[in-house]
Amino acid sequence: MEKVLAKLVLVVGVLMHCGSTQVRSDAKHHRYKAGDYVPLYVNKVGPFLNPRFSSFGFGLVLSLYVFVVSPTCYTSPFNASLKCLTLSLVTGPLGRLIGSLECCAACPCAPPIASLARCLNHIEERKQTLGEMLSGDHLINAPYKLEFLVEKFAEVACRKNLTKEEVSQFRTAIKREYYFQMYYDDDLPVREFVGEIHKQGILDNYKYFLYKHIRFDILFNKDRVIEINVEAYPRALYPGATVDLTEDKETYVEFVYTVFWKEVDIPFEKRMEKYSSVALHSVEPRWFIVLNSCFTLLLLAGFLVRYYMRVLKKDLTELQDEGLVSSQEERGWKSIRDDVFTCPVHKSLLSAALGSGTQLLALTILVLLLGIFDIFHPHKPGCFLTALIVIYAITSCIAGYTATSFNCQLEGTNWLGNLLLTGCLFGGPLLFTFLLLNSIATAYKASIAVSLSTIVALVLIWIDTFPYVVLGGIFGKSSYKDEPQDVCQNIEAELQAPLCITKVPREIPPLRWYKRALPQMALAGIIPFSVIRFELDLVILSVWDLRDKDHRNYVVYTILFTTFILLLIAVCLVNVLCTWCQLVAEDYKWWWRSFLCGGSIGLYVYGYCIYYYFAKSEWSGSLQISFFFGYMACISYGFFLVFGTVGFTASFCFVRYIYSSVKCD
Repeated sequence: MEKVLAKLVLVVGVLMHCGSTQVRSDAKHHRYKAGDYVPLYVNKVGPFLNPRFSSFGFGLVLSLYVFVVSPTCYTSPFNASLKCLTLSLVTGPLGRLIGSLECCAACPCAPPIASLARCLNHIEERKQTLGEMLSGDHLINAPYKLEFLVEKFAEVACRKNLTKEEVSQFRTAIKREYYFQMYYDDDLPVREFVGEIHKQGILDNYKYFLYKHIRFDILFNKDRVIEINVEAYPRALYPGATVDLTEDKETYVEFVYTVFWKEVDIPFEKRMEKYSSVALHSVEPRWFIVLNSCFTLLLLAGFLVRYYMRVLKKDLTELQDEGLVSSQEERGWKSIRDDVFTCPVHKSLLSAALGSGTQLLALTILVLLLGIFDIFHPHKPGCFLTALIVIYAITSCIAGYTATSFNCQLEGTNWLGNLLLTGCLFGGPLLFTFLLLNSIATAYKASIAVSLSTIVALVLIWIDTFPYVVLGGIFGKSSYKDEPQDVCQNIEAELQAPLCITKVPREIPPLRWYKRALPQMALAGIIPFSVIRFELDLVILSVWDLRDKDHRNYVVYTILFTTFILLLIAVCLVNVLCTWCQLVAEDYKWWWRSFLCGGSIGLYVYGYCIYYYFAKSEWSGSLQISFFFGYMACISYGFFLVFGTVGFTASFCFVRYIYSSVKCD
């Protein structure tokens, strides 16, 4: 046991080191002097109600907001006047960077190809991490020239004559509530809408206005930037800051920006607290919900303890006082003592499921702890996905150890095949779903589509997890130096309770409908799901929905971790109760039943996702829908494995405890 703990401590130490070096928010103490260039990166644009559809399918002009992303000046061969054209980051099938060119307004008149070639020298794309690639983030330098402590007013960024087609495209973007996204130094997020809609009169007459003047309010402390806020001047306050695009006609637009600086006393190290405190106004009612869940679990635990004291303890006392009683005279859970530890069917699959569930449980706990201690920050592009990939790869050894050790207890022989099944049980479906959804995103030319090289890298990372699985399996197998022993013999060695396993299992009596597997699974998931229902709603809102700006990033990890612990307790209590009812009904096939009852919460999670889509979301389009239901299916499957493992472990400990007082014939 001490060796196992030492190994786990070593793994956690390596993990913390990797997490702190790979995922931690960069704090390089960026210092500036007056007039120094302040880096500002543009990322992507997309419909507000369909945030995953951050695509570039509206043509070159609407690929990215024309005055937000690099305007390119070129000389038309048919017109010597200077024009601005927006190209974009188009993620093709191979992820090749096709556009996003920048050129200053002083570009000399030249043939288009030569002009574009010179413009390439002005583009600076920040090197992407794997997490940024997977989340569709492409950070390139913005056309806005921000200089430290230099204020500007109505500085021209681009001038353009919009054609009728371009006006129509912009109007469609305004109608779909397109927003743009920027980052200062890749960690301070900035968002704003492309335009606004005004209703005229009592009829459904709408006017569409494009924002052409945005304002940067930059907070600084001495020589460091603390915060950057961007705001478009609304038409109600600044009529000249917008342009009317209601009619299909050529329109001249001059995009400008204003920069203001304000000194504050916020330390540089605490610059991210503002984004963490965005959702703090809703923390107090959420704690009341957590307390309500605690009260519900206390009632359930009190009921179980009272029932145990009055019924189960009475039965155990009678067994100890009266000694051996003939099995023909016994009823209920005592009568199946010779069959309760009979090895289950598909024991290799059960072992693999327990290994994968244990790995995902360790991954979840470590990610939540890293979030609580602010090792990484969710606002940093790709940070969360990078953390998940690194931790998943390292915790694969936990899956191998758990699967092999349990497979040996169940007299399993093909332990290498069991390890292969363990490595593929969750990673295989997840990788298949990713490839399928990436194909859909590539067809839509969405920014979240990744390149072939990224896909190969992910496949190699997944393949690299198998040595960790095998390494854990070797440690798990080495703990059984002798011939593999069955569960009954292990119980005899650990609890000194010599139980016998009959070679011919008895027939299970007919069960009432509510004591069968499906009804019991449905009942077992209700109470655990009620514990997380509210937090699940906020997590979905944070990841998939941008309508509520206060929940764009879930950052209150303390409440989430507390809710997770309550969920673990609820699953354990409910599973113990279900297993007890099954044993009382003289049904000794509790192995798979306990796993299915614990994992039934995954079905409730996916069912709630279906309800959320039809009742609460305003999403449209096959891309957003496929990504939501595809990845939520993987998350629900992860819930199934994690809490199936938790429920099985609770039931296994309970069964082993109550039958340790029963003597064998």
